[in-house]
Amino acid sequence: QDSTVSQPVCPWRGRLTMDPPLELVNAIGISGNVASSLLLHEADDAAHIVYPLGSTLVIRNVEDASDQIFLRAHTQAISCVTMSADQTRLASGQRSHMGFLADVIVWDISDIKAPAMLHKLSLHKVEVQSLAFSCDSSFLATVGGQDDNNLVIWDVATGMAICGSPASHDATLVVAWHNTTPFALVTGGLRQLRMWSFDAENRKVRPKEVFTGKEVRDFISVAMDPSDAFLYAGTKSGDVIKVETGSKRMVTAGPRKRLKEGVSSIQYNAATNQLLVGSGAGELAVLSTEELAPLAFTNVMGGVASLALDSHGEFFFAGTVEANLYLVQYDGLVAELKGTSHASPITDVVFPRAYSELFASCGGSDIRVWHAASLSELLRIQVPNVTCNAIAFPPDGTSILSGWSDGKVRSFGPQSGNLKYVINDAHRLTGMGNASGGTVQINGVTAVTPTNDGRRLLTGGADGKVRVWAVSKAQQVMVASMQEHKGPIFSIAIRANDSECVSASADGSCIVWALAGLTPYTRVGVLFAPQFFKCAVYLPDESQILTCGTDRKVTYWDSTDFSQIRVVDASEEAEMTSLHISGDGTFFASGSADRRGKLWSYDEGVAYCVGNAHSSAVAAIKISPDEQTVVSVGREGGINIWRVPEGMGAA
Repeated sequence: QDSTVSQPVCPWRGRLTMDPPLELVNAIGISGNVASSLLLHEADDAAHIVYPLGSTLVIRNVEDASDQIFLRAHTQAISCVTMSADQTRLASGQRSHMGFLADVIVWDISDIKAPAMLHKLSLHKVEVQSLAFSCDSSFLATVGGQDDNNLVIWDVATGMAICGSPASHDATLVVAWHNTTPFALVTGGLRQLRMWSFDAENRKVRPKEVFTGKEVRDFISVAMDPSDAFLYAGTKSGDVIKVETGSKRMVTAGPRKRLKEGVSSIQYNAATNQLLVGSGAGELAVLSTEELAPLAFTNVMGGVASLALDSHGEFFFAGTVEANLYLVQYDGLVAELKGTSHASPITDVVFPRAYSELFASCGGSDIRVWHAASLSELLRIQVPNVTCNAIAFPPDGTSILSGWSDGKVRSFGPQSGNLKYVINDAHRLTGMGNASGGTVQINGVTAVTPTNDGRRLLTGGADGKVRVWAVSKAQQVMVASMQEHKGPIFSIAIRANDSECVSASADGSCIVWALAGLTPYTRVGVLFAPQFFKCAVYLPDESQILTCGTDRKVTYWDSTDFSQIRVVDASEEAEMTSLHISGDGTFFASGSADRRGKLWSYDEGVAYCVGNAHSSAVAAIKISPDEQTVVSVGREGGINIWRVPEGMGAA
């Protein structure tokens, strides 16, 4: 008997292999809330910035935003990043689940174009709070989060732990080494600032408290001057404490007018012997090192989480918690916005019909339109204090249709971003729960789909109603309200001739509605399954309907008699969130809460490629109209652009 087992053959990949990875082409986003996470790597040929995006480390060319390298080895969101003084080593720590170990990964970046993983260090529980390389790059100090709170010193060459100690009685937030010796370091945290001596031979670290007199502070950032004579510690109270390292006593505190919401980031500029500080309220300031008096001041959007100075002290990058990236000229603090992304969970992404050059995404109170090739933001629309749940382009692309958590549908101009019209009270504000008795945390308008003739608009809401609107710029009239669902509507798909639509709901049913004919706006058929349906789409020839939901399966249904044709296990551990079928129906993309995007052969029901770069649930996934790329958006605020394998998309 022949020992080779015949496997399904993929028309575009040769023989089937074990779920090869999708190639990540580009990523938009920055985890702005990770403290001191923005790093600047300067080489002779090019400068790169390093920053985390969810569980991925991104190395990006400063001049060309699309020239990106991705380091993917973390399993959860990255919580801290640092780079050695000689710029050959990179270390990143992550968060983990309660009770589990959180990894620190050391990377070799001596060749920035071909970084490699050196060590995976596992000792801290739940979270790595902060880490730092010694001045000669031979040691790495790591501090665990509040559930761990240990200081551990590692040998960078071997990846072995040398020694460790409880960092303090209360939570420790930051660690830094001295600039002249690899045997001294400092930690800061809640109501404590400690200087440590490191004895490598006897494998011991010994702490000494810094005496700050009557001043009781929470220390969240530290910087040393080049000679290690003085230590500068930023506090949650908004001032900087200057400490003499020899006597370990406080010398002075400033500025007199404190920065708002704490000194979240601090850097010593050796070229000018000044301090550069950023605050949690978006303030940037240059302070003198003697009296800590402000010499220059400016504001940026969002609290400053990280600062990255260049080696000459002439300019620096600033990253904010609102995921904005600024390039700032040091002299005069002239700030220029260099990059931006969503700072809150992204809920939807959509391409205009038959146009792959740009796409739109929505998350929090923002709608953003992106240029796919350059990754630049073309348009930003903001509606304060409400959440955008769904967006859509009409077939002619003359507006951006959006559904919001305040129960309103808003239409905007696609170039100007001006408001065209609002449908007030399109759906009830609060959700109605679901069949199992719990409530689904989604409010207002939850699905928006325009008809193919562009004259009508279908909306679904958290109240379980599907409504049809006759829309024009002058007036918007409700034509019908279809009320059979008992749970929120998550998606609506419509036939090409606008005769029927299917709505997917959290009540365990997908209902097919007639939109034309003798009995319009009535139920034609229903698909039942013991799950919350998250998405339903028509096959391009409309012979079948594809659904997914919380049962972790993708189900094929007949669109005439509404019977199940095939059920495919799509995820082993988490619910499915999104589906999108290619134009010819040969393959489809799926997104799930296990952080993966997948490409499937439609006929075989086999996943051929898996993309794993998000650190949170994939909220939506779309295949571009030219079928060359797939765009997925995640709850962590990242937008990932994947390449469709050759022969899979349209020729």
